[in-house]
Amino acid sequence: MDRVPYHRQRWLLAATSLAASFSFAGIAAAQDAPAAARQDATAGSEDNPIVVTGSRIARADLVATVPVAVVSSEEIAQTGAANIQDVLADLPAVGQNISRTSTNFSTTGNGQASINLRNLGSSRTLVLVNGRRFVAGVPGTSIVDLNNIPTDLIKQVEVVTGGASAVYGSEAISGVVNFILDDEFQGLRLHAQAGLSDKGDAARQLVSATAGTSFAEGRGHIVIAGSYDKDHGLRSRDRTFSATDNPNRSSYNAQGLFSPNGSFAPGAGTLTFDAFNNVKNYQSANIDGYNRNADRYLALPVERYLASSLAKFSFSPAATVYGEFTYAKSKSNSSLEPQAVASSDLVYADGSAFGGIPIANPLIPTAIRTAMVNAGVTALPFRRRSNDIFDRSNHNDRETWRAVAGVRGELAPSLHYDVYYTHGETRDVTHSGTVYGPNYANALNVVAGPNGPVCAINADANPNNNDAACVPLNIFGFNTVSAAAAAYVTRNGEQSRYEARVKQDVASATLSGELFKLPGGPLGFAIGGEYRHEKSTEDFDEATNLGLTLGNQLSDTRGAYNVKEGFVEISAPVLADLPFIHRLSFEGAARYADYSTVGGVWSWKVGGEWAPVRDLRFRGVYSRATRAPNISELYSAQNETFPAVIDPCDQRRGAGDGAPISLTNLPAACRANTAIANAAASGGFVYSTAQIQNINGFTGGNPNLKQETAKTLTLGGVFEPRFLPGFSLTVDYYDIKVENAIGIIGQQTSLNECINGGGQAIFCNNIVRDATGHLDSVNAINLNTGSFEASGIDTQARYLVRFSGDTRLDLNVRWSHLLKQQQTSYPGGPTQDELGQLDCYACGRLGTGFRDKVNVSATFALPGASLNWRANYLSSVVDDLTSANPIRTGSFWYHDAQLRFGAGEKSRYSFYLGVDNIFDKTPPVFGDTSPVTFPGTQTSANTYDLYGRLFYAGVDFRF
Repeated sequence: MDRVPYHRQRWLLAATSLAASFSFAGIAAAQDAPAAARQDATAGSEDNPIVVTGSRIARADLVATVPVAVVSSEEIAQTGAANIQDVLADLPAVGQNISRTSTNFSTTGNGQASINLRNLGSSRTLVLVNGRRFVAGVPGTSIVDLNNIPTDLIKQVEVVTGGASAVYGSEAISGVVNFILDDEFQGLRLHAQAGLSDKGDAARQLVSATAGTSFAEGRGHIVIAGSYDKDHGLRSRDRTFSATDNPNRSSYNAQGLFSPNGSFAPGAGTLTFDAFNNVKNYQSANIDGYNRNADRYLALPVERYLASSLAKFSFSPAATVYGEFTYAKSKSNSSLEPQAVASSDLVYADGSAFGGIPIANPLIPTAIRTAMVNAGVTALPFRRRSNDIFDRSNHNDRETWRAVAGVRGELAPSLHYDVYYTHGETRDVTHSGTVYGPNYANALNVVAGPNGPVCAINADANPNNNDAACVPLNIFGFNTVSAAAAAYVTRNGEQSRYEARVKQDVASATLSGELFKLPGGPLGFAIGGEYRHEKSTEDFDEATNLGLTLGNQLSDTRGAYNVKEGFVEISAPVLADLPFIHRLSFEGAARYADYSTVGGVWSWKVGGEWAPVRDLRFRGVYSRATRAPNISELYSAQNETFPAVIDPCDQRRGAGDGAPISLTNLPAACRANTAIANAAASGGFVYSTAQIQNINGFTGGNPNLKQETAKTLTLGGVFEPRFLPGFSLTVDYYDIKVENAIGIIGQQTSLNECINGGGQAIFCNNIVRDATGHLDSVNAINLNTGSFEASGIDTQARYLVRFSGDTRLDLNVRWSHLLKQQQTSYPGGPTQDELGQLDCYACGRLGTGFRDKVNVSATFALPGASLNWRANYLSSVVDDLTSANPIRTGSFWYHDAQLRFGAGEKSRYSFYLGVDNIFDKTPPVFGDTSPVTFPGTQTSANTYDLYGRLFYAGVDFRF
C-alpha cells in the first residue's frame, strides 16, 4: 500500500465472552486453585471479607459462579515483560490487540496497547484499575491504553466474564480486566532490565523504583512509584521474511515514472531513470520500482514515563479515605515510505484539476518530451515517490493523568459503603510531514524564463498558478528536487497536526452487606448508583480536513454523553453441609442505565453453584449484557481509508502488475457494466498494482445507533480431589450471542455481495466506479448491522508438587477449544464461518478463529533459584476459508524460559536471565496483497511473533 489505511482498531469486530480459568505461576484462577496454592490472592475470612472482581459483594471465600482468572505479580515477573500487554497476550482468551506490531500504518495512535477478550474487540472489554473505570486512551472510544498501567506496581490482574455488564455497566460484554495495584507496599524496590534480539536489534530497557511506608500504627499507607522504559522497535528490513515487498515492489519509485499514454504499463510507453539518471524504458515494478519495506516498521518504538501514587488513611472503621494519582507519558513514531504522488492526485488551489505536467515545462528531458510528441499529448501523467522532499511518518506524544478520591467504611456490622469520584484526561498529539497538493501542482507548472525555469505565475501563462513564492520542482530522476522546491511544496516543512482530548468523570456510591441468615450462610447484597460523563474531541489541521495534503482526508470528531445508572446484586447461599449438597447458592444482578444518547438500557444476570461434595462443584451463569455506542461510532465524520480489497471483476484476481488472467468468465454483474465488458473483450479487465493500492473508501459515524445486546451462557465444573493434594481441574463451556452489533459491512463483503449476491442496495450503494469501470471507492458506515455467535470449552489442569523445604514443581496446562465463531454481517444475510480462519479487518472478520490455543507453564523452584518454562500453542488456520486455494499456516509452538537467582533473606535480591521464542520461530508469510497482511510485515502482525529469539537480563532489589 502506498497510502495510509485507517487502521484504527476501535471498530474491530469480534465475538465471545471469556469463560476460562487460568493458573498462578502460569496464571492462577484464584477460586479454582487448591487452597494450599492460593498464594497470589488475598484470602478472605469471616472477619475480613473481600470483594472479588465480578461482584460488588464482599465475601469470606473466593468461590464465584463465573471463572475469575488471576495473573499474579510473580507470573508477571516470570515473563520479563515491561508492558503488561505482553503478559496478557499469552492468555488463550485474548484475541488480536491494538499494539506496537499492528499500528505502524495507523493514521494516529501509533504504538497504543489494548486488551481484547475473545476477539470481541477492545471496545467490548472493560478495563478497571482497583475496581474503578480508567480514562480511555483511544479517543472516541472506551479503549484503555495499557501503556498507562505501571507494570511493577501491579499486585495482580483479575479477569472475569459472564454477567459482567450487569455488575459494571457498558463495555463489559466480553468481560472485565481489573488491574489491582499494591497500595500497601512497604520498603524500597529497585528494578532494572535490558534485552536484545539474537540479531543485535529490538533493544529494550526498563528502570523503575517503588517506595512505600505505613504510619499511624498501620492505619495509613502511602506508596509512590516511577518507571521509565524504552522499546527501540524493529525494522521490516531487519527480518528476512519482511525485508522486501512481496510479491511486487511499488511502481511509485524514487526516480519517477512517466507515461505519455497514461497506461504506466511496462514497455516503451512508460519511461523512468536508471541509477545515473539516464532515461530508460520502464521494465517492471520489481526491477525499477521501490521497496517500501526498507522504510517500514515491524514493531514501533515506544518510550514511556510513568508516575503513580496511592494513599489511604483509616480514621476509624467507619471512615477510610483513599486517593490515587497516575501520570503517564508515552512517545512513539511510525515509519512509512515517502509519500507517493501521482498527477491524478493533484488539484490547484481553486479546485481545478492539474491534468499533468505541461509539455512546455523545460525540465522535461528531451527523450520524454519526444515520447509526448509521438503520443500526441501536451500534459504528462506521472508517478513519483517523495524521498527527496519530506518524511511523512507520524510522531506521537500522549499524556494521561487520572485522580481518584474516595471514602469507605462500615455503617454497622456487616454493612459497608464506598463513595468515590474519579477524573481522568488523555491528550494525544500526532505530527507528520506533508506535501501541500496545490503547491505541488504550481511547482510543476513551469515555463522557461530569462535566467532558467520559472513557475508560470501570470494569468497569460496559466490562470491557475498565481503564487509568486512558487519554486520550480524537478521530479525527473533520483534526488533532483532542490531544497527550495522541497520547502515550497511542504510549506517550509510545515507538519500536519492531530490533537485529541478525552475527559472522563465518574461518581459512584455503593452500599453492601448482609441482610439475614440463610441455611447456607448470610444473604449478601450490594446496591448503588453511578454517574459518568465522557467527552472526546479529535482535531486535524485544515489541510488534512480538506484532503489537500495528499494523504487521507480526515474529519474532526467531537462528542459527549452522560449516563446515570442504578444497580443491585444479590448472593444467596441457600444450603450447605447436607448430603449431596456441600454448597448450594444462587446469585443475581440487574442494572438500569439512562444514556443521554440511546435512552434506558437494562442488563442482568442470574447464576448459581452446586457442590454435591467438597471435591466437586458445578457453576453456571446466564446474562444479558449491553454496550452503548461510543462517541466515535456516533459522531465521527467521514474519513478516507485505503482498504486492501480485490474487485471480483478483476481478471488478475488482485495479483497486480504482470500477473496472468485467471478469471476468464466474468460474473454477470461485471458484464452488465459496459466499460468492464468492453475491456474484457479487448484484452482483459485488469488492475495494475498501483490501481489496487489507490482504491479508497470512507467510513463514518451514525448518531442513530442503538445499544448492542449480548446473551451469554457459562457452564462449568471444578474438581479439587483431596486424595491428590495440589491438583485441580476446571472445565467451562461458554456460548455468547451478540445482536445489533455496531460495526460496518466490510468493504470486501460489499464488493462480493454486490457482484455475486444479486446487487442489493445495502452493498452496491457502498461502491463507486470510475468511467473505465475500475473501483474508485468502497465505502462503509457504522450500523447496528450484525450478529455474532461463538462458543467453546476452556480446560485448565494444574498440579503443584511440594518437595522438602522450599522446593516445588508447579505444572499448568490451559487449553481453549473453540467450537464456533461466526457472524452474520446484516439482517437476513448469510452466516460467515470464521472457525479456523485468520483475522482480516478488510474482510470484516471477528478475529483469528484458532480451534485450539494452549498455554503450558512449568516452574521448578529451589531455595534461592527457580526455572520457569512457558509454551504457547496456536493451531493451524487458513488465510481465507472462502478461497479455492487457501494458504494454511500449520500449527505454531512458541517457547520462553527464565532462570532466576535470589540472594538475601527471602531472596530479596534477584538476578534473572530470560529468552523468548527460544527456537526462533518465524511467522507464516502471505505477501502484501493478502488481506490478512499488515503493511510491511508480510504476515498477520497481531497474531504471530515478529521478533524471533530475544534475550533479556535484569535485577530486582528490595530493601
